[in-house]
Amino acid sequence: MSIITIGIIVGVLIYALVLFVLSKRGAAKTQGKTSEFFVAGRSVSPIVLLATMCLTLWSAASFYGYPSASYRMGIGYFAYSTGMFFMGALAPCILYPMWLLGKKYDYLSPVHLLTHRYGSRTLSLLCAFVFLAGSVPYIATQFIGIANSARVTSNGQIGFYAVVVVMTIFTFGHIIGGGNNSVVTADALAGVIGLSIVFTLTVTMAKQILPDGSLAAGTQLLQQTRPEALVHSGVLEYGFQNLGVSLSACIGTVVWPQVLIRAFMGRDPRVFKLQAVGLPLIMVTVFSCILYEGVFLGNIAFPGLSPAESENLLPMLVLNYMPPLFSVLVVMGSLAFGLSTCDSIAVSSSAIIHIDVMESTSEKTDKKKLYISLALFMAAVLLCVIFRPVFLITYVYSFCSPGWTQVGPAVLGGMFWKRGTKEGAFVSTFCGMAAVCYVLFINNPIPTMNPILWGLTFSIPLYIIVSLITKPDEKRAHEVVDFLHDCLSVRNNTTYKVLWIITIVVYFWDIYGIIHIGDASSVVFGWMPLQWALHILTAFIMATVGYFFCQNRFGPMSGVPEINFTKPY
Repeated sequence: MSIITIGIIVGVLIYALVLFVLSKRGAAKTQGKTSEFFVAGRSVSPIVLLATMCLTLWSAASFYGYPSASYRMGIGYFAYSTGMFFMGALAPCILYPMWLLGKKYDYLSPVHLLTHRYGSRTLSLLCAFVFLAGSVPYIATQFIGIANSARVTSNGQIGFYAVVVVMTIFTFGHIIGGGNNSVVTADALAGVIGLSIVFTLTVTMAKQILPDGSLAAGTQLLQQTRPEALVHSGVLEYGFQNLGVSLSACIGTVVWPQVLIRAFMGRDPRVFKLQAVGLPLIMVTVFSCILYEGVFLGNIAFPGLSPAESENLLPMLVLNYMPPLFSVLVVMGSLAFGLSTCDSIAVSSSAIIHIDVMESTSEKTDKKKLYISLALFMAAVLLCVIFRPVFLITYVYSFCSPGWTQVGPAVLGGMFWKRGTKEGAFVSTFCGMAAVCYVLFINNPIPTMNPILWGLTFSIPLYIIVSLITKPDEKRAHEVVDFLHDCLSVRNNTTYKVLWIITIVVYFWDIYGIIHIGDASSVVFGWMPLQWALHILTAFIMATVGYFFCQNRFGPMSGVPEINFTKPY
């Protein structure tokens, strides 16, 4: 047994011990209460909620698969993460209203808002199916990424399915007692571990792989050998394709089930202030590091890899250029990122099964139903792992996020449009999801058109049209839409509208404008491709816009009504 294998096993055992301690603390705090298990008692602090939000958006697919995908597609692949920068607008303007509703009406699951707003059992089951259908492969990709990382890094001494079994035990055992109370504490730890590993790997590998350890020399080498990697190239040189992949991380970020349930977990509005400013800056930093590993270090160290070979790019870089300790860090990084996503989605999925499918309304968690729901969910995940896809992150963004996004019109329309109806929400979600599945698994008439765009082409118009020709439930619309209007209408002033105009302009500039600026010879700071630098500028702009959105949403203002959170629906 090699020193790397021993190091991995020791690292995993230490991580397991830490998880056990955190799980026991989470279980003690939860004490069998349903609201504590699913939404952590709505008492999560701003810093901890920022950490758990980041960790559920990152994943093993990001840590392990993002370098491989960016190796193949160049810096244009950054469009897959730029959508997250717009949390500067989405956190105070979308997630905060969700928090207001969740606090007033005691929402406990990602589907709860839809159940309340539309009062349709059929719609609730459909949305539950959509969320679960995406959650199963999403967790499966995390298992696959971690297992591949351990197998390749240990040169096959650690078996793929042995890691899958360990991950199943970790995920199930970690959340069974404490639910999201255990998750948020573990995510804070995983965030520190994951960020430290990303920075350490990127900096140390750059010193080893770059010619003379020079950033400028590395860029010059790529300008000579693979200039297309330094600009938006291939399918990503077209704004339409960038729009699709960016929406997967932008609109989808609001309605991903593990994110949506986090909108109900915050202690107070300060959580959204921190997210609006902090998330764009943290996301651009982390994904810039991971992008550099794939585009620069990967192409310099291993030029001309086939797509299948490039799938294991990160461990290949570490095994060939770094001491054994860093190979252990790759596995631990995959574990930290992957488990944080697995446990988040597992809790949100168990909430869907427990509350929306089984219709359990007890204030005490029904442990038998909870165990059944988690067991069924994990069994589906393991089946998906057996028939695993080739490209991890591509699979996630092609199916899971586009599928979840089709619930978006029903969610956002239900929150802000009184005319929205249950019929419109059902037809919209069903047809949008059907369109995504058809173009992804059967035939895409326009191969460069992302499945998310095909789905939204049907779901948005159908939600509007069907709602206009059917009768809304005025009582439920009043409880949701009028409540938000009373809370927020005074703040929907000129400043708010100008900020949204700026956000929209920046979004389309990032998607359509940047890809036409400069070429492979255009660099800033002597080494950074210009188009990449402009994407980074987008993140800083949106962090600034997020600050002013928060001043508008949460700052002092006369005439704002007192919010009553005591009346249940």
